[in-house]
Amino acid sequence: MKRVLTTRLIIVALALLGLGDSAYLAYEHFGHRIVCIGTGCSIVDASIYSGIFDVPLSVLGLLAYSLILGLTAWSLRAANPLSDYLHLGIFGLALTGTIFCAYLTYLEFAVIQAFCTWCMISAVNIAVIFILATLGLTTPARAG
Repeated sequence: MKRVLTTRLIIVALALLGLGDSAYLAYEHFGHRIVCIGTGCSIVDASIYSGIFDVPLSVLGLLAYSLILGLTAWSLRAANPLSDYLHLGIFGLALTGTIFCAYLTYLEFAVIQAFCTWCMISAVNIAVIFILATLGLTTPARAG
């Protein structure tokens, strides 16, 4: 049980980091200056790939990290019979996010030919959440 608790607390911390990163990118997207190493962030943000149906990807990141945070917090409740199912939801969100970030990273390097440091931080962050969620699947909360 201690390993499951530790893994989920780390996921909470990473989800909070992802929320901060996504909030900062959303703030920048709506007209504020972004602090970035190099010039890639502005180029990536101005590309046609920076949103889906006029919804900035940073806003989708806020939604995804909020869902991961909420599901993880809910799964941490003592004697929660849904804990393993909630963790499966976290796994699914993290898997989807990791695949999507891999695609976006490909676009940054191969198509846009610029990369955003903040986007890379989010991509690594969601990949680590995915790894932790995968490890959490092997140890059900009930088993410890």
